Amino acid sequence: MILTWHEKQLAQLAEMRARLPHALLVSGRDGVGQFELAMAFAQFLLCEQPDGRACGHCSACNWFEQGNHPDFRLLQPESMDSEEEGDAGANSKKKSDQIRIEQVRDLQRFLSVGTHRGGLRVIVLHPADAMNVSTQNAVLKSLEEPPPDTLFLLVTSFPHSLLATIRSRCQSIAVPLPDQDQAVRWLEDQRIENPESLLALAGGAPLSALRLSESEPLRRRLTEQLGDPGFYPVSAAECCLKAEPGEVVAWLQRWVYDLLSLRLTGRVRYHPADEADVRAIAARCDPTRTAALLRKLAKARSLASHPLNPRLFFEDLLIQYAELISGGDG
Repeated sequence: MILTWHEKQLAQLAEMRARLPHALLVSGRDGVGQFELAMAFAQFLLCEQPDGRACGHCSACNWFEQGNHPDFRLLQPESMDSEEEGDAGANSKKKSDQIRIEQVRDLQRFLSVGTHRGGLRVIVLHPADAMNVSTQNAVLKSLEEPPPDTLFLLVTSFPHSLLATIRSRCQSIAVPLPDQDQAVRWLEDQRIENPESLLALAGGAPLSALRLSESEPLRRRLTEQLGDPGFYPVSAAECCLKAEPGEVVAWLQRWVYDLLSLRLTGRVRYHPADEADVRAIAARCDPTRTAALLRKLAKARSLASHPLNPRLFFEDLLIQYAELISGGDG
């Protein structure tokens, strides 16, 4: 799938075909589609009849789209494989959310033989930041002594989480945000209601806005509670239990960020449609305590993937929010 805002950058990448480096680090903020861009470029490179992009109908394209091209490998966490294949059942063993070192070692067999089609061999690692240090070092060995006719595409939203030695061996490709009009048009094409508001909540990233739309009724309900001066944390926590913990923490981060931003700069970034409520609540909040809660939420997000007790996890954060909005500048 080629996203509309990638067309120009994909054309620029296509011009590199004759002088490819051995590794590209494709990075951008979450929701701009750096993985989709990397996959479109990979398919173009393997296509038998490319014309600035993959033709979509040759044998190579058919194999690629079916996920079985002999000269392509996608390394990603097992948990992402499970998401694509659907729920395998409640009793299934929990899948890793990391690219494991065994996956990288298995790749060596793929790299030790020639290409099946006599052309390029392409490996996509996504997300590249889902590798621990040992796994990154295993990848580094291949980058230090790259096999011929091989391209590594490392895709990430957090390039600085990778070892400096890995970054130094990759040519960087930054994927920018699309302009707002283009992003709104794309969201409208996906039949998304209120695309401008969702795009603001997503910080301008269209794919993040699309994901937000799936849980928009729940987020809307929580936002209404957060904007109520009579905020009741236990009731709000009950609402939060219906969403993924990490998603809820992200909602809270954006709301509290806007409270602080309005107090310090007079501007609202994520909730322009709710500015009146943000303004009323921000007036009750001490900026120093608001900044402290924002830091706590950042720490909470790193723990949100597997909270031992989701209800207590949410209640703790929301009680701190209730204390903040009841404290004013005192």
